[in-house]
Amino acid sequence: MTWEEGTLRAANEELYAILEGVYALYAELKAEVGKRRAFTALLTDLEIKTQANTSLALKVVRYVFAGQGRREVAYSSVISIAHDMKGPDQSFTSYVQECGGIEEVRRVPKSTKSATMSKEDFKKLALEGLQEVQVGVTTFDLPTFIQPNTDYEEDYAVALVRCHDDGTGTIVYGCNEASIIDSVLISSGKDLDERAQESLAKLDAGDLATKRARDVREFASKMIRVGAKATVSAANAPSKSDAQFYG
Repeated sequence: MTWEEGTLRAANEELYAILEGVYALYAELKAEVGKRRAFTALLTDLEIKTQANTSLALKVVRYVFAGQGRREVAYSSVISIAHDMKGPDQSFTSYVQECGGIEEVRRVPKSTKSATMSKEDFKKLALEGLQEVQVGVTTFDLPTFIQPNTDYEEDYAVALVRCHDDGTGTIVYGCNEASIIDSVLISSGKDLDERAQESLAKLDAGDLATKRARDVREFASKMIRVGAKATVSAANAPSKSDAQFYG
């Protein structure tokens, strides 16, 4: 018990403090493309190896922890999930503790993907979902390099946009090849489906957090009534498994 309340608690608190800083860096880089480019250049200078498909969260975790094992992968997953799922005014540490610890957050499904969804299913999903969408971008007369494909069943074309550091963009070219439009619609359908499932998962996670908080209150109340000598200091401690498994 002394070890749990002393060494283990201190180790967990230190781990959460480090991950809170990792999360802050990730959120800052996520919000600004210029800083992401500078960070990528820094990783190259430090000879930290990454691949084209290495997530930003994993890059940040490897930069901080200087490792490439399963611990770093687990941390990056938790950072990414917390960024998408926690409330805007909630701290990273608070969110993780409400969910029951690092391992519990890592197990949260970011989306529920159906194995039966085909490319045509995702394409249809995008066509139906985007039919009435009006994005906050001005409507413009189509230039000669962006024209619909009269042989394609849908009135779509793909625009190539150059993204600027100030958050603006410039359309520089377009394509109306059927295969390219199909690819973009399929990708859009997958992304819309994933975002919709994540939104539902966030609601479920909120319900779970509420239930956990209620259970802890009921447990603490019963424990106090059982014996006046009992303490509830451990009820607010991070999950035991965090420092043991990930430290």
